[in-house]
Amino acid sequence: MSTFNFKPSLLPMAIALSFSSPLIAAEKTALNEVVVSATRTEQNIKDVSSSISVVSDDTIDNQLSTDPQQALQYTPGVNVEGQGRFGIADYNIRGMNEGRIKVMVDGVEQPTPYNPGASEQRHNPGTIEVDTLSAIEINKGPSSTLYGSDALGGAVLFKTKNPDDILITDGNENRFGIKSTYTSSDETFKNTLTWAMRQNDLETLLMVTYADGQETETYHSGPGALGESRGQADPADKQIGNLLGKAYYQVNDNHRVGLTVEYYQRSYDEQELHSEGSSINMGPMGSLVYSDNYNEDDVNRLRVGLEHEWQMNTTIADSLHWSVNYQASDSEYKNYDTTTGFMSSGQRMRYRDASDDLIKFDAQFDKLIDLSTHFHQLTYGISYSNDKFELDNTDYKYDLGTVTPGNTGLPDARLEKWGIFAQDQAFFLDESLIITAGVRYDGFKAKPKEDEGFTTNYSENKEDAVTGKVGAVYHLNENLSTFAQISQGFKAPSVQELYYVYNTGAVYEPNPDLDAEKSLAYELGFRGQHALGSFELTGFYNDYDDFIDQANIGTEVSTGKEIYTNQNISKAEIYGVEFSARLNLDEALSAPEGLYSKFSIAYAEGKNKDTGDHIDSVAPLNGVVGLGYDSLNNTYGGLLSVSMTASKDDWSTEGVADVAGYTLVDLTGYYRPINDLTLRAGLFNAFDKKYWEYSSMNMDEHSSGTNRDFYSQPGRNWGVSLDYQF
Repeated sequence: MSTFNFKPSLLPMAIALSFSSPLIAAEKTALNEVVVSATRTEQNIKDVSSSISVVSDDTIDNQLSTDPQQALQYTPGVNVEGQGRFGIADYNIRGMNEGRIKVMVDGVEQPTPYNPGASEQRHNPGTIEVDTLSAIEINKGPSSTLYGSDALGGAVLFKTKNPDDILITDGNENRFGIKSTYTSSDETFKNTLTWAMRQNDLETLLMVTYADGQETETYHSGPGALGESRGQADPADKQIGNLLGKAYYQVNDNHRVGLTVEYYQRSYDEQELHSEGSSINMGPMGSLVYSDNYNEDDVNRLRVGLEHEWQMNTTIADSLHWSVNYQASDSEYKNYDTTTGFMSSGQRMRYRDASDDLIKFDAQFDKLIDLSTHFHQLTYGISYSNDKFELDNTDYKYDLGTVTPGNTGLPDARLEKWGIFAQDQAFFLDESLIITAGVRYDGFKAKPKEDEGFTTNYSENKEDAVTGKVGAVYHLNENLSTFAQISQGFKAPSVQELYYVYNTGAVYEPNPDLDAEKSLAYELGFRGQHALGSFELTGFYNDYDDFIDQANIGTEVSTGKEIYTNQNISKAEIYGVEFSARLNLDEALSAPEGLYSKFSIAYAEGKNKDTGDHIDSVAPLNGVVGLGYDSLNNTYGGLLSVSMTASKDDWSTEGVADVAGYTLVDLTGYYRPINDLTLRAGLFNAFDKKYWEYSSMNMDEHSSGTNRDFYSQPGRNWGVSLDYQF
């Protein structure tokens, strides 16, 4: 997003915050953070009428985070799902996942998760390198009024660094950096090189990352076995590479242009030992048995973006920011195995490739109207995206000497989305009362097409929606505020939800007539800030219409296979409460300067209102307690974090085993021997607790014979990093 001016009284505050001390000031003035996700313009977080969580680059570094899952692990109400071979699969906010969360990098949407159910292919929005990020912003409520379809349950905005995030003066300069990190849980060594430059009106940034490691360990007992009894993670080698390049040129006082190039690549070579000897029931004709499983994966994402900021200073707008981005995301999997049994082919390789080619255009106008008693910040604009989704599946049967199209189970499709939006943020009573109202119209069209791997012709699916929101913040005094918001969201059905077909082991029938999911959310909260600390208490209730869920619709008479399809549930609900606080112990208890404590807790419940069944994606009760210290001038410091998660026992299907609760203790610290050098170290799961994340223990894993240890999380592990900026 571009930088736009607010009323003059707010501008100095934003500037001061952007240059505040990265550790003490950022922590002690958490409610003074400037965010963009809530209103699409820079905004003080205490003036936002909804719950927003921000994870800064300093927090990412101090937690020794190597991916978004680790960066967001202490954020209440947020869970990042997936790990291992396929990496990060999805983002879960207050129980909403499976593509219902809009994931964006610098405003460019990431692919909707695609999971055909089998183990040979995924297409996930996980191609993000955290070393390049300046912040992660989490918009926890429906955000379709701001960002359109897929923001039914919220939005995750990844903001990559700009040159001025690295440069430390206002003049011409060059600045370099090297950051090296080692993590024991996956034996990964990662290096990130940085070069930022300003020469007169030109600013540039180049960041290059390379990581080499192995599989993420599980907490297992006994030797590594073959097949379903295996508890160890499958052995693997992984390499990650990332390049981020940016250039900005100030043409004159009114025009600034920018170019961004970003490329992410991840390779993962794995021996799939836990599948050795596995079989699939082919009905009366017997079973197919798999052995010698080996996978070679390559996932990459390329983004090229052009942007232009124009200080128009006209009647219709003070400024215009427009951008056009091209993004190509590709997930290529080569799956080798030997099959025996019914219609076996011996040695084979199943090639599976899923790709998204996205072109996206955005234009946003901002206008400040300053009246005698109050002022309005108007934001309006348009967006358009064209996404070509393709599957290229080929089966190579070496013993038979054949090469044939692989069944995709899904047609190629072209998806178009367009939207127009407007928002007014009005400041009254000397900025004590802020009212925000917005409205947006969106259209969506999915047009499938036949190919060699999918020969059935289905009709296109069209949807449109009008969403709105209204919210208010009232500052009771300098230290206490209350806020409330009502917002709508919608999600057009994905290509997989509309058209997926499968008939091996079970039967999945497509439903091209699905309606878009819709949500109406209510949020009420209080915020406080004082020299003693800060807090935020939020209650929420989200009501969903036409919720898309998988349903069992019978049994195939000839084979006995269960038949499933996607259907719209008429009603579903999720409600809960979140609380987070920081207490500055030096101020409250006359403790040593720099000593503080942190606390957060998140509770949510979700139900299918038609059946009364629980919604499985809703996380169990969890909380975090922390005790930290930052020395004077930030020379050294540390944080002790205790994370507590309750058991997960409210599954929608009877007979599913509970996932036990757990408590984890993490300890991180840093030391700056000189101003530009920072050493960091962390000890995680310090008491070597054996535990499982509820999101990794899905229904199939519960019901299969696979050893539960295979889905366990790492035991005691550690990490170190060296960060030198000069």
